[in-house]
Amino acid sequence: MPALEHRLNHQGRALSIVVLAGVACLFAAVVWFPTKGGDAEASGQAPSSSGEPTAVSTQEAPAAETAPKDGVTLPEGASHVDGYPVEFPYSDLGAVAAQAEVAKAQVGFDYDQAVAVAGVYSAPEYREVFETRSRESVALRRQQAGVPVYGDVPAPASYAVTPVAFTVEELATDYYAVNLLSYVTLTGTDGRIKDGLYAGTQLLQWIDGDWKLVQGSSEDIQRLVDAGQPRAVAPDTPAFDQAGWIRINGAPQ
Repeated sequence: MPALEHRLNHQGRALSIVVLAGVACLFAAVVWFPTKGGDAEASGQAPSSSGEPTAVSTQEAPAAETAPKDGVTLPEGASHVDGYPVEFPYSDLGAVAAQAEVAKAQVGFDYDQAVAVAGVYSAPEYREVFETRSRESVALRRQQAGVPVYGDVPAPASYAVTPVAFTVEELATDYYAVNLLSYVTLTGTDGRIKDGLYAGTQLLQWIDGDWKLVQGSSEDIQRLVDAGQPRAVAPDTPAFDQAGWIRINGAPQ
């Protein structure tokens, strides 16, 4: 059992191990909407040095209370690797944008595709860790959708993630904890659709000119556990504002 998983379990937090939306988030929670036949449930998941910047951006994430009502526009990557955006700006919003692309890349049930995403976005020394967790995430998504562990995915099974909001905290120089709130849609082989909200926390560090997923130290993890992370709550609600979520411009609300 991973150290953080054990710690969360020991503290009595929900821990039913539903890894749906992230390559391997430090903390994660899914709240399913009951409107399409799914029972509401919540889960937690436990599963991150630094290079000189090649691009500089003065754009920084605003405080939640001063953020534009229509949301913050995330920067784009300056280049692509295997079709995935990379080389994000050297700013906190650049770290958020990188994590948003990681989330959006989780689009189905393909083990190889998930491993490829981990390879693109994880720091080299942690690549094997994130690749393993990516395979585990796909296996669990397949289970949730009623898809066989291996082989072709029968229609109409599908899975998609749409980031809608974020928070970001600087832990050290060039090192951030990014919380991402996303809409998740999971369609099973029986056609049953489950829509929900997913909140996940990931650590990113500036390494060799880009933001990379890294595995936190036990001290980093304990700090985040003690502080608590934003809950998966619907936009346009008092709980959303209270949690400090910042909307992403153009995302569905």
